[in-house]
Amino acid sequence: MKPRRRKKAAIIVPVVSMGDIAFLLIIFFMLCSHFAKEAGQNITPARSEDIDNLKKAPIFVAIDEKGVVYFQGAATGGADEVEALLSEVIDEDTPAERRRVHLKVDASVEPEVYKPVLEALGKAGASIELVGEKGPRQE
Repeated sequence: MKPRRRKKAAIIVPVVSMGDIAFLLIIFFMLCSHFAKEAGQNITPARSEDIDNLKKAPIFVAIDEKGVVYFQGAATGGADEVEALLSEVIDEDTPAERRRVHLKVDASVEPEVYKPVLEALGKAGASIELVGEKGPRQE
């Protein structure tokens, strides 16, 4: 007499909606990550008629009206720390598109405050794009 073979139970995992869920999660995290970089900073951007629209950059640096420097949304100790943090993110082999840095400076900040940050970004090898708003200049 031959032993009977047991039938293997077929396990069916419904994966039809997994793609939709993954797609929605990716969009959610992409949107949240950009807004989180700019959250908590009270910055009045400079205004000019000559401003062009820019694509979003992978790296964001901001200086608020008190002179506090932010890197990717987190407060830093100043230009030297920004240079160190940026050097960890980009190196000589980083493509030009990933070297882009948006620098947003409050309109009331004096050049003595933001010049060291500009120099630090340049030393780290960043491609700097200053961010402002389109409109008449505020004097």
